[in-house]
Parts: sequence; structure tokens; C-alpha cells
Amino acid sequence: MDRQVVKKTPLFAALDDETAMRLADSMTPIRLARGESVFEEGDPGDSLYVIVTGKMKLARTSGDGRESLLSVLGPGEMFGELSLFDPGPRLTSARAVAEAELISLGNADLRHFLELHPEVAMMMLAGLARR
Repeated sequence: MDRQVVKKTPLFAALDDETAMRLADSMTPIRLARGESVFEEGDPGDSLYVIVTGKMKLARTSGDGRESLLSVLGPGEMFGELSLFDPGPRLTSARAVAEAELISLGNADLRHFLELHPEVAMMMLAGLARR
């Protein structure tokens, strides 16, 4: 996994090259076709995702059954990190707007990484607070 992808993600941009490489090596690549989802509303929250290429839309189903678009994200942006702090079911679905490549990090690996790098945990909390 290319550490530059990790370093382009604002949350991990301050990492030194060696740390970014270790983090990148622990991430799993995912390819999605247009319209394919990486998770649906109600799925267990067990990973965060970084977009390498393509675009992803995050949406939620409203009370009347219609889809409410929450955001469209592109390369270098991250989603799903709330599952680290609230491991319950996903509140949104994440679907590829076009072909997309992602990298994912499971919660257990992320927790271990954050224990070793608490400054990243603080940046993550600040990012969540801004949303």
C-alpha cells in the first residue's frame, strides 16, 4: 500500500514516513464498481475507509423511505471512523458514485494504532466535532 495515500488523508498527514508506511501496510484495499456499496444502514460498524480514487456518497433513508444524501466524498477523504467510538449499527450507507478504490482499517487495528499515536486520536476527535 502506498504511504502517500495515507499521508494525503488530513487526519494522518502529520505522520512521519515510517509510521505512515506501517499504517498503510495494515490497511486492506477494496475495489468497488459504480453503484456498489461498502456498507448499508444497519450493518455493523467495524472499519474506517479512506478513498484512494473515485467518489463515494453517504446517504440515509428518511422516515418516508426516500434516500437523503448526506455527502459526496472524494480521494483522500475518510468515512466510517465514527464506528471506533460508537460500534453500533451504521447510521448511513456508503455507495460508489463511480468506480472507486478504498483502503480500510478495522477497528481493532485502528485502536492499536491510536494507542501508539494518541495525537492522531485527538485529531480524529477534533475532526468528528467539526462535522
